[in-house]
Amino acid sequence: MARVKGSRNADYEKERERLLEAVRVRLLAPDGAQASFRELAEVAGVSVATLRHYFGSREALLSEVMADMHRRGLPYLLAAATEPRGPVRESLQWFLQELLTGWRLGVGAVHAFGLTASVGHQTLGPVYVQELLEPTLQSAEARLSRHIADGELRRCDVRHAALELVCPVVLGLLHQVQLSGAKCRPLDVERFLEDHLETFLRAYAP
Repeated sequence: MARVKGSRNADYEKERERLLEAVRVRLLAPDGAQASFRELAEVAGVSVATLRHYFGSREALLSEVMADMHRRGLPYLLAAATEPRGPVRESLQWFLQELLTGWRLGVGAVHAFGLTASVGHQTLGPVYVQELLEPTLQSAEARLSRHIADGELRRCDVRHAALELVCPVVLGLLHQVQLSGAKCRPLDVERFLEDHLETFLRAYAP
């Protein structure tokens, strides 16, 4: 039976996933965010017209890559938000250590790509915030909310608290890893996490 004009063939989604995977690998390289639409098509092994058929534009493609990265990270974000890890000190220590481990295993490259592609961009900026940055912050909010409800932390604006917990760590990791600060201004990241957590807990003690 002939395919209805304008409908998608049976392999459309499978091919789209394949293209996303090929493009994602390139975009996560150190210079990936600068890759042109033509270069991304070449990496994926298709013509520019074919890549445009599946994604429309470079902006739409990068947006979909960020959404795909979000989907891939959902199990880890859920664990960061809800997995029981004991009282507040042990819980937040585990959360920050997971953030550090994840960063070293590829999360840092994801954020570096997102920031490089999105800063100053009116379309991609909000996509990065929604798909990559806010999910991490919201997982921290969920964990902090539970400790506030249990009386282990004082009542506060939990969004502000999450920013105070997460952002210095993200900046420190960007400084050391993606910006190669370890070569010119090395930081003992594990000790920094310990000091940062102590400062945070003193600030939010009930």
